[in-house]
Amino acid sequence: MTASSSHSESSTVNPPSPASPASQASTCPPAHQKQATRITPAVICLAIAFVSFLLISNALGARVCEIVLPWPFSGEPLRLTFSAAIISFPFAYLFASVLTEVYGYRISRVVIWSGLAANLILIGFLWLMALLPTQPAWAAQTGFTDDVQRHWFEAITHMFVASVSACFVGEFANAATLARMKVAMHGRWAGLRIMAGSALAALLDTLVFVVIAFAYVLDADAMARMIGLEFVFKCALQWLVLPLTVGLARLLKRLDGIDHYDVGTSLNPFAFRGRGE
Repeated sequence: MTASSSHSESSTVNPPSPASPASQASTCPPAHQKQATRITPAVICLAIAFVSFLLISNALGARVCEIVLPWPFSGEPLRLTFSAAIISFPFAYLFASVLTEVYGYRISRVVIWSGLAANLILIGFLWLMALLPTQPAWAAQTGFTDDVQRHWFEAITHMFVASVSACFVGEFANAATLARMKVAMHGRWAGLRIMAGSALAALLDTLVFVVIAFAYVLDADAMARMIGLEFVFKCALQWLVLPLTVGLARLLKRLDGIDHYDVGTSLNPFAFRGRGE
């Protein structure tokens, strides 16, 4: 990313005057706020953190966990089945939410695509690794034979496809919700916006991931329980770190002097500078 590519669609504080004063009041950002026209060190740090936690989440998503509770449910012990990715999921959305809240949807869009590209690159190199023959002595010692390696790669690739698909849907839904609600609320109630965006993202992310990853393994009842459990747990974790999210956003607005409003910004995930906007 470069400073020229980060120039916002709303490069001035006041957008073009609409047809009526009423519509102007509903779309103009507060006059004292500054639009994002440059890439700051904070943007780079947030982007690195987002991509890192996205890679971690997609790697953890390859493991399915189960906790058996002593409380009976339908005559059997209560079994909680979930993906290990839920422990890192909130942090990826935390950094993405701060990016959108402070620097706007357009910068978030580039960062989200960067994270998805990093996952595809990782899968590509894992595929190349799976093609290489295993040294016999090492395979005998570790049990990681060529057959085991191929089966492992097939399993983790399937989970990565599910994770990347879920991330694409969830992250862009979260960013679009935050961007539009910020303009509609005139910048007030940041916590409410982040809660709404994260809840929608958690629902879509979980639904897409579980269906793609487990449709051929679990029955409909088991998938429904997993979707419900993961949705509730993800929302709880994201709302638990809400004070950190809001506090970080306020800090960066003050330090960088940026509080971007996406007035007239295209929410098309595929729209980049010079194309579709």
